[in-house]
Amino acid sequence: MSKNKIQLKNRNIIINTLLSLALGIFLTYIVFRNIDFQSFLEKLDTINYAWIYFSMFISIFEHVLRAYRWNLLMHKPNLKFSTYITTHVVIVSYFFALFIPRFNDFVRCYLISKTNKINVSTSLGTVVSERIIDILSLLLLTIFLLVIEFDIFYSFIDEYILGSLSIDIKSISILLLIVLVITYVFKFLKNKSSYFEEKISEFKEGFFSAKGILTDKRFLISTVLLWLIYFFMGYVIFFSINETSNLGPVVGLAVLIAGSLGMIVPVNAGIGAYHFLVASILIGYSIDYETGLFFATILHTSQIICLAILGLFSSLVLFMKIRSNA
Repeated sequence: MSKNKIQLKNRNIIINTLLSLALGIFLTYIVFRNIDFQSFLEKLDTINYAWIYFSMFISIFEHVLRAYRWNLLMHKPNLKFSTYITTHVVIVSYFFALFIPRFNDFVRCYLISKTNKINVSTSLGTVVSERIIDILSLLLLTIFLLVIEFDIFYSFIDEYILGSLSIDIKSISILLLIVLVITYVFKFLKNKSSYFEEKISEFKEGFFSAKGILTDKRFLISTVLLWLIYFFMGYVIFFSINETSNLGPVVGLAVLIAGSLGMIVPVNAGIGAYHFLVASILIGYSIDYETGLFFATILHTSQIICLAILGLFSSLVLFMKIRSNA
């Protein structure tokens, strides 16, 4: 890669990071602008921290299961992956996303290529298929909640999700044009460059790896367990605060879905968007906005702290692993 291309790539990363940070700060200001922070600080003395520590402990298994499931997607007859090493790769990639959002998947693929004999392009294909499966899983959970809590969840989707989208013929036309241009560019580069064609083939190999794995019981069970862990990470936090201690599993599912939607927003760790959507969905269950925001802040912050601790440890483990492979 030429020096100019490296500089351009670094500049794009910096611009992306600054824009995401600016959006995160703006959303945080909007969400917290009318909140009494003195009240927030006073509530910290009323928390049962044992439940928060339990939630942080549960989150460790999220990374292990995601690593195990990813290994299933990357599996080849002549290639074995260590769940232990892949878990550290996953943790470091999420840790990286705290600082530079939307590049963690590339970091994950780069690190796995340094610790195992797999191409970055192939592993990236498996990550894309994994993301699609996650989106479909979230969609199924959303439909399920919509069925059992139609009035509350439909109002939430209509006001906070659909209400923020403006889809018209012009927008659809622009989207289709972008897709056509990208398709043409890919075909052009594929015909002109054997290197690019090779990378596309590697990507397809990884992407279509999910085709056969979807019927694998190990993959299906690990996917279900992964979402159960996501659920319990939030649900147990209910018991740490008096105002939310009587909320049931259905509300925990609502928080899971709202929080997942908030994490999709392109800001560092979903900051601002996550807090707003979680607090907003709790309003439908008779929890005032400030209490809901306090709950979201406790849940989000505890997971960030846990990820930071794990990220530093995993970075050291991978550094030693990659150095031993050199």
